[in-house]
Amino acid sequence: RTRRPLTFFEPPSNMTMIANRLLSTTARHLLSRRLLSGCTSSFSTATSSSNIFPKITFIGTGKMSQAMLSPLITQNLQTPESITAYDVSDAALERVESLFPGVQTATSIPEAISDSNLIVYGVKPQNVEKVHAEIRRAKLGGAGNVRDDAILLSVVAGTPVKNFTDGSLVPRVARSMPNTPAQIGAGVTVWCCTE
Repeated sequence: RTRRPLTFFEPPSNMTMIANRLLSTTARHLLSRRLLSGCTSSFSTATSSSNIFPKITFIGTGKMSQAMLSPLITQNLQTPESITAYDVSDAALERVESLFPGVQTATSIPEAISDSNLIVYGVKPQNVEKVHAEIRRAKLGGAGNVRDDAILLSVVAGTPVKNFTDGSLVPRVARSMPNTPAQIGAGVTVWCCTE
């Protein structure tokens, strides 16, 4: 089957609204394609205290991950306690703990992704293979509990969906490519996902 990229444009507004709509629209699309089976009772596009997913993991905590974390928490789309973050940098994890009180931090990728419904790749392209290897090891070797219905969401530039499905052995992948104007609320995000 051919994957059709979908474009989502949000007129100039604040970053919170864009990230909120991106995640809500992505989750709604994944729901409609039945990729979120088992998560439907948790999904909500409205501002509420219910979570979109029971557990979301961010691998990498740079600017793009923080831009996604902020509206998830401030718009009450996800409770901080249901979000786990992993980064190779202890300073980066301390910054996340400071900016987003309640967000859980992990000391390894297998620990972070254990029982996670949505795994967000927020790493640099040169680090993708290392993350794949850790997820594969957790999935095959029992080093962590990788859910069969887990979804990978990538914001990594230049890495095709097939690289994620083959490299991580997780079949449900959504790839998103926000552009830099998204940081000021004037961006376009193109995304696609597996069937």
